[in-house]
Amino acid sequence: MCGRFALSTPMHELAKRVEAEPLSDLTPFEPSWNVAPQTFIPVATETGVHGETSVPRHFRLMQWGFRPSWSKPSQREPINARSETMHEKPMFRRAAAARRGFVPADGWFEWMTTPQGKVPWYHHRMDGRVALMAVLWETWTSSEQHIESCALLTQAANDDCKEVHNRMPVLLDAHDVEAWLASGKLPNQPAAGVIDRYPVSRDVNSVNVNHAGLVKPLPGLFNQAYGE
Repeated sequence: MCGRFALSTPMHELAKRVEAEPLSDLTPFEPSWNVAPQTFIPVATETGVHGETSVPRHFRLMQWGFRPSWSKPSQREPINARSETMHEKPMFRRAAAARRGFVPADGWFEWMTTPQGKVPWYHHRMDGRVALMAVLWETWTSSEQHIESCALLTQAANDDCKEVHNRMPVLLDAHDVEAWLASGKLPNQPAAGVIDRYPVSRDVNSVNVNHAGLVKPLPGLFNQAYGE
């Protein structure tokens, strides 16, 4: 699973990179090195608010925590969906058919179980590019609220990531984006040598801690103890 990620690259720069309209100035997204579930995150999509198809690619803020249109609000709204079963699960299959998008991230965190407890590791692309993580999203409406929410798609971890966790986000390269948004076609698992990762401070465990130091590697001696 992916339970936290970092996104500090300016939104206008991101929008230009992925050829999308940026967020409205009325809905800014502040840089964050500790994006947590239940917060609102920028999702790029080509589907409109009311399900319109083939609208220009654009960003909207959506709650990270998937809430189907027929569901009641819950504290256990899923933040991830398995890409292998998204068309089978009643919670996700409607979104998989019609409401797809992606979230940019500088990198993401996974936790390794060790004799000293769970240790967070930061993962990022080796080439320095922003990671584009595939998502499903849905609309939920009540008499008082209208919420768009999303879940990150996951897949089996590749050789770069599997020693830390057995799952990883579904990553899109630039040439994969159009096929995913238009028809739901996902790319193959990334080849080895695409993702770098290293252990970071447990400070990221707290949603109240948010600074650039969260994505900095721990001192070398600790890294060597876990195979780095």
